[in-house]
Amino acid sequence: MEKTMESTASARGWAKRFFIREDVVYDDWSERCQPRSTVARVVYLLLYLLPGLVAAVAINVRPLFEAQLRLTHLSPRYLQLAWLLLITFGWHMASAFVLLRLLDGLSFRESLSYVGLNRIDVRGLLVVLPVFCVGFALVSVPYMQFVWAPLRAVCQAVPLFHIPAWSIFGGDPRGLYDFPPFALVLLFIGNFLGEELYFRGYLMKKSSFLGGANWAVNSFLFALYHLWQIPQTWPLVGLVFAVGLLMRMRKDLYVLIAFHLFLNMWLTFGEYPLARLMHMAR
Repeated sequence: MEKTMESTASARGWAKRFFIREDVVYDDWSERCQPRSTVARVVYLLLYLLPGLVAAVAINVRPLFEAQLRLTHLSPRYLQLAWLLLITFGWHMASAFVLLRLLDGLSFRESLSYVGLNRIDVRGLLVVLPVFCVGFALVSVPYMQFVWAPLRAVCQAVPLFHIPAWSIFGGDPRGLYDFPPFALVLLFIGNFLGEELYFRGYLMKKSSFLGGANWAVNSFLFALYHLWQIPQTWPLVGLVFAVGLLMRMRKDLYVLIAFHLFLNMWLTFGEYPLARLMHMAR
């Protein structure tokens, strides 16, 4: 009995050492740049949702969207592309550095250190991440089959969550990849680098006053930010918790950027053939 308990404790210790990485620089920035007042803390939590709210109003409110079409002479599809680039490539990538300079007094070099762009977790990227991705892929298959579809139906039934007919998120999510290659490159940079820089590199440290719940709150608010993209994105809320969890374990921005890329590609292209293969194997 004692040997069994020792073996179990040893296995847990090995798993903890394998998956969890300590980063004193990360912890130091989290402590140094914490919002101290209640008002400031609420503002930083609202910053999770603000870009999504702006996009929702600009794209999903019909009179405002039609006014933009008349003003810009763009097609509905390319007006949405412009907003996507503005939010993901502009807001997410620029606002963190602007706010760190204006509110925290950090230099550009210090800001790079704060968000984690000046260091990389090689072991996490090459060893831990592949294992994490395999686990995520296995969990995502039953989730997509038994949770995503019912949750998507619930979201579609709520008038507040209704996606307008002109939305590029209203149909097959793979249709997003029909934009010209140059636009896709910018979207990829803005999505994988921009969102991770803003939500994990910047805001997750600012909300570390939440303690042990920080990674879960970060994940949930990140999912809620995508509310304007229902029905495709928000029903993935259960799987999005993996993003905050991975950041808590590795504390490395590049690992999260790589995982975000994997997550998007897997849920768009990879989950479907694997699910069919599993169905055929039954």
